[in-house]
Amino acid sequence: MPNHDNRMPVTPVIPIAEKWANHQADFASSKETKGEFDMEPRVIELETHLKYIRKDMEEVRSDVKSIKHRLAYSAGGTAVVLGLLGWIANSRFDQLVTLLLAH
Repeated sequence: MPNHDNRMPVTPVIPIAEKWANHQADFASSKETKGEFDMEPRVIELETHLKYIRKDMEEVRSDVKSIKHRLAYSAGGTAVVLGLLGWIANSRFDQLVTLLLAH
């Protein structure tokens, strides 16, 4: 049976305020080195692209809704026309048979 007395040393937990202060200090002390770019224009460009993507997605959503409504309307119209044709064929079945057999 393994010995449970050989445990890993416990690392102390750094308070969040101290960790945040260290992070802010590291961020402030980091300087742009030669070859690095300023990220602000790139971020603005990405935000602009994202805005246009969202706008395009809204247009696509509205187009899809329109297509769904048109398909539902077309399906309903087709069902009505087929129902009428079926009703006419059923009520005039004998005349339909004589017309088909006459030619």
